[in-house]
Amino acid sequence: IDIVPNDDRGQLDIDALADRLDGEVAMVAITHVPTNGGLINPAAAIGAHTRAADVIFLLDACQSVGQLDIDVETIGCDLLSATGRKYLRGPRGTGFLYVRGAIARRLTPAQPDFHGASWVAAERYELLPNARRYEYWEYNHAAWLGLGAAVAHADRMGTGRIEATVRATAARLRTRLHEAGFETFDTGEELAGLVTTRVEGRDQIEIRDALQRTRINTSVTTAPGARWDFERRKLGPMLRLSVHYLTTDDELAQAVEALCTLRAAKPAAG
Repeated sequence: IDIVPNDDRGQLDIDALADRLDGEVAMVAITHVPTNGGLINPAAAIGAHTRAADVIFLLDACQSVGQLDIDVETIGCDLLSATGRKYLRGPRGTGFLYVRGAIARRLTPAQPDFHGASWVAAERYELLPNARRYEYWEYNHAAWLGLGAAVAHADRMGTGRIEATVRATAARLRTRLHEAGFETFDTGEELAGLVTTRVEGRDQIEIRDALQRTRINTSVTTAPGARWDFERRKLGPMLRLSVHYLTTDDELAQAVEALCTLRAAKPAAG
């Protein structure tokens, strides 16, 4: 594994990537929106380089599908993986994999079963020629239907509208946090709906739990979720506030006010 560095804006360094795309590269695997902040990596610029070099490009869109307007042709990726439980608001345990038709035959799933392959002779099986070779016979029908309903709902809302709303709402939250004296840790030229901050001098888990008691849902992002970035930037645990197109300005104000109250309160005795 060759780790491509970030540029001075905190996103993947496109020039450094281009320098590494030689005959030794089997695949470029990039996270579109990392779990530890609002960064949007320049996926389309990456795709332009990988196509020119004829290198397979896998995009992890776990955090971006459902909040950004995704077009695999514009991005130029060969594979795109996503989950249902995040911004699509589908059932946990669901997800999907896009595989470009021209590349499906070049790749072999690690654990094919007879849903994705045909047993054609006693000593031979043949994988299906398309992305179904990655599917399994055993799956949760209700969860698949739930995922389909979530995707249909996002389509009706319009992913372009969703992206514009989410990014504008996240920008307003960052502004409110800065005005209240909180630092945010999101890097990159383009920012998405994950907003990271922290209450200095406090256990972020305790802050998360205190917020949850007031019906404000946040999460804590830690080094095991993004080890290279945490170590490079010397980050500690951060509080992550994820906005969606349903998030109102009143809710942003409530969240920042609650953080101010917790910052002013004395820590619980150990």
